[in-house]
Amino acid sequence: MNEKVDKLVLENKEKLFEAASRLIKIKSVATESAGEGKPFGEGVAKVLEEALKIGEELGFKTKNVDGYGGHIEFGENGILFGVLGHLDVVPEGEGWSVDPYGGIIKDGYLWGRGAVDNKGPTVATIFALKAVKDSGIVPKNRVRIILGTDEEAGWNGIKYYFQKEEVPKYAVTPDASFTAVYAEKGIVNYEITYVRKTSNSNLLYLKGGEASNVVPQKTVAILKNFDENTLEFLRKFRPKNESRIAWEITNKGLQIEAYGKSAHGSKPEAGVNAIASIVDVLSNLLSSDDDTYLFIKIISEKIGYETDGKSLKIAGSDCVTGSLTVNLGLIEMTESELKAVINVRYPIYYSFEMMTNQVVEALKPLTVKVTGHLKPLFISPDSDLIKLLCEVYTDVTKLPPTLITMGGGTYARAVPCGVAFGPLLPGRPETEHQPNERILLEDLLLVARIYAQLFYRVLSGELS
Repeated sequence: MNEKVDKLVLENKEKLFEAASRLIKIKSVATESAGEGKPFGEGVAKVLEEALKIGEELGFKTKNVDGYGGHIEFGENGILFGVLGHLDVVPEGEGWSVDPYGGIIKDGYLWGRGAVDNKGPTVATIFALKAVKDSGIVPKNRVRIILGTDEEAGWNGIKYYFQKEEVPKYAVTPDASFTAVYAEKGIVNYEITYVRKTSNSNLLYLKGGEASNVVPQKTVAILKNFDENTLEFLRKFRPKNESRIAWEITNKGLQIEAYGKSAHGSKPEAGVNAIASIVDVLSNLLSSDDDTYLFIKIISEKIGYETDGKSLKIAGSDCVTGSLTVNLGLIEMTESELKAVINVRYPIYYSFEMMTNQVVEALKPLTVKVTGHLKPLFISPDSDLIKLLCEVYTDVTKLPPTLITMGGGTYARAVPCGVAFGPLLPGRPETEHQPNERILLEDLLLVARIYAQLFYRVLSGELS
């Protein structure tokens, strides 16, 4: 380990924490375009400018690529080594004990949406690169920290960025776990719709979920008409998961709410799905001639509480990435249609085409459309990149390396040779996409220390 570089990281730890806090204070949930240079809304544009400003303050060359992304770079020649971070976040949701956009530092943690996913770790890599730059190294290669803008909402930003900018020969992303993630499941969103034929429905309102890749923690339905039998059913009803059902009589009708537990969409079994229990309730309370009944019935029977795709007949696993998962992430009713979105993470040896055909058949007569697809990722554990990451990790932490596969989808698959590398350390709780997202300050500093040693070796010419 280069001791000089490590010392420089430690000397700047307070500035690192302050810079990460600056970014968390900006609510950067991707929205519709706010005009030129702001394709994903005001918040995302603001956080991109702030991150580039941090890079400029530290003495780096920076570039804003039309608001779709940007980068911070060190080095003039040699191969391009990329770090793929993202500055957008999922909606904050409910259940926080602190301000989700306060950037609060307390109890040894940095708190807020983006602390782990992915503002905090991205800032750590910027300060890691500063330490290497300040060490006086004469770089033989280039390191570029690429700042993504809609990783959580569709990847249009990174696609646009790479239409305009050089694609790195090697890349890592601090958006998963240590040591290194050499395989990621394929990810697909299926949008399921039903066009309403009439307005003949007792269901006035239905809405649940905030993003397809988050287990929904709240869902609301309103019934226009109800009687004592309806209320008696609700009193006795027990969801098949651990969600809580509440209801009240309002001037609009009977409002029914389900409360679950959010989790990352790659691990739906770790959450409690509020949509699933509301769909279960409605499938029992709506009459068969109700205009919304068919949609509710099919969603309940073919998806419902399941997270493995069994009733869709797509359940399965492989020897590398394990089992397929399904997250019923969104549901909504409008005057003209009902819509749901499921987020499916499938093993790397699955056939996407065959799986999609089965989903379409299983959900007939509802309409199914693919609204987003990321192919699986696999990088050989014997590759030079993986070997280098393992050596650096062990050199800094003194821990044995562990190679990982996962269902999460990272920017690693946006380039030909990319690997997720950190920030989560073994044994640490996963708080991304959940209330009270946070990261230990000592862990954030360790991320910077690990990345600094990686950058030193890359810039010294160990990869070619």
